[in-house]
Amino acid sequence: MASILKLNRNPGNVSMPSVSAEYLVKAIDEVLAWSSLFNDHMDVESVLRNLRVKGSISSIHQAIENTPHLCVEDDVVYSDKHGRNLNIQHSKEVASKHFKKTVEVLSILNSCKQITGLAVTGSVAAGMNNDDGDVDVMIITKPGWVWRVRALAIYLSHKHPGGHLLCPNMVLSEESLWFEKTVYTAREMMQIIPIKDSNGITKLYDVNDWVKGVLPNAGKKPLQPLSKKRDYPWWWRIMKLPLFGQLAESFEAQRRIKQLKSTSTSDEAIYSKSVCRGHENSHKTRIEAEYQNVLEAIS
Repeated sequence: MASILKLNRNPGNVSMPSVSAEYLVKAIDEVLAWSSLFNDHMDVESVLRNLRVKGSISSIHQAIENTPHLCVEDDVVYSDKHGRNLNIQHSKEVASKHFKKTVEVLSILNSCKQITGLAVTGSVAAGMNNDDGDVDVMIITKPGWVWRVRALAIYLSHKHPGGHLLCPNMVLSEESLWFEKTVYTAREMMQIIPIKDSNGITKLYDVNDWVKGVLPNAGKKPLQPLSKKRDYPWWWRIMKLPLFGQLAESFEAQRRIKQLKSTSTSDEAIYSKSVCRGHENSHKTRIEAEYQNVLEAIS
C-alpha cells in the first residue's frame, strides 16, 4: 500500500502502470477508500472504471476471491475496512427522482443551439443524492455565450416549475475546457452523464485526454437521450440578436464576474469571460484531504 500512497500524495504523478495481482488488490482498496468518502458502494464495473491500473472484470473477481477482506455480493464490491451504508438504496432512489424532476428543464437547455455540451455531474451522476440535494450540471457553450447561457439556466432554475433542483455550477466556453490533472478531476469527469453533445462533450474529452492515463479502463458514458423543448423566456430572443446580444454578453460578464469574485471565498471557483465555475464549497479540496486520511488509515 505504501507505493500507491506515494503516488496519491504527488498530484502531478497521476498515472499508474499495469500491475501484478497483488498490486491489483491494493488498487481495488484505493478505489473503495475513495467511494467510502461518499458512502457509496460500487458494483464491479464501477470499480473497474475507477481503477488506476489496467484490469478487467475477470481479473477483479479473481483478485477478490483470493483476498479475505474483500467480497462481492449481488455484484457490489465490499471491504471489511469500510462500513456499509444501509441507506444506499434510498440515496439511489432520491438521485433517480431528482433527475426525473429536472428532465423538463434539461430538455429546454438541450434545445438551445448555443449550448454544444450538456451533462449531469456530481452526486446524481454517481447515482446517489441526499433528500436536500440538487442536480449539478455542466454546460458547454459556443464562444461568447457563457454568461447569456448562464443567465438562461439560472432563470430556469428559479422560475420554471421543474427547475428548483437545477444547479448550473459550471458553464464553460468551448475554448476553455482544460481541467487540472488530478485523480479527483479524472473521476469526476468520467462519471458525468452526457445529455447533449454537439461536439462540446467530445472536445472536453479531447482536450483532457490525460484522463486516459489516470483511469485506463474508463470510457465516456453513453449519451442520455432527452427530448428538446423550446420553452424560453421572452427575453431570450433578444439575447440572440447579433449586436444587442454581444453587448448583453459583455455587460452580463462584467457585472457578474465582479459580483461573484467579490463574494467568493474559494480557491476552486473561477470566474472569467469564458469560464464560470462556481465551486464555492471547496468540495475538491475537502475530498482530497479526507481521501488522504482514509488511505493512511487503511494502509
